[in-house]
Formats: sequence, structure tokens, C-alpha cells
Amino acid sequence: MGAKFAFNFTGITELLRDVQHLEQNVIQNLDNELKASAETIVNNAKAMAPSETGALKQSISFTRNGILDYNVTAAVHYAPYVEFGTGALVDVPAGLESYAIQFKGRGIKQVNMPAHPYLFPAFEQERRLLIERLKAELLRASSSGITVIRPSSGSNITGITTI
Repeated sequence: MGAKFAFNFTGITELLRDVQHLEQNVIQNLDNELKASAETIVNNAKAMAPSETGALKQSISFTRNGILDYNVTAAVHYAPYVEFGTGALVDVPAGLESYAIQFKGRGIKQVNMPAHPYLFPAFEQERRLLIERLKAELLRASSSGITVIRPSSGSNITGITTI
């Protein structure tokens, strides 16, 4: 079985390292926002995923690895091939090339299955909303007398990993 097809939210821990004086309730609020986003991504990805057998949809889930650390995963071995397609029909969105290359086949068999993106569109849709909610929470905490570093408008607090 291949690697799980997954991404996780990163950058929050680094942000908090710079603002360790945040009150515990602020950290908990940020964690709640991350959890809500992970749940939304799972639900949206399941809604967008094709469903011949239902196995792909059932394999989409999230796990909490710790405070401010969540992974969203599609665990069936063929999940990345559904997302990106196969053979001559591969369609990898800009910026995901280095991630998608790990799922490249050996060319032994050419299936030519068209891409049916479901996980990354769900992620991108929610990512923008999450960033705004996290910024709002940090601004709220800041207006309560807590000094925090505000993420810049170009802040990318999410990333992709393979687990």
C-alpha cells in the first residue's frame, strides 16, 4: 500500500512560539478553529469525491495529533490517483507538483484516468476562511490587552505533508 494522501495545518506552532504568553483560552480557541476547519474539509472532500464503492469517501478523515496539530487524510491507496489523475490525463495544480510527484507510477500500466480533485479543492476553499478566523481570534485577543503578532495578509499558515 502506498503512502497516505494527506496534508496538515502547519505554521501555527511557529506562530505560538513567538507568542508564548497567549492565554490558554486563546490557544484553545485557535485549536477549536483548526478542528472546525478539519471537519469542514473532511465533509467537503467527501461531498466532492467520486463514489463508485464508497471506500474513498469512507477513508477521508482527520486526526488530532496535539494542540494546534491536525491531519486530514484520504487513506485508500488510490486516493492520490483520483485527485491528480493517471497516465496522459494527469492534472496537477500549480504549486502541488513536488507533492504529487511522489505518486507518479512506473509506467508499467497506463490507465489514463482523468483527475477528479476533491481533497485539495476542499482544503483551498476552507484555508482562506480559516486564516481569516485565526486572524480575527488573534486580533480579539490583542484587543483584550494581550500583545500578539498578527499574521501578514500573505501569511501561509498551512502546508502539505505526507504521512
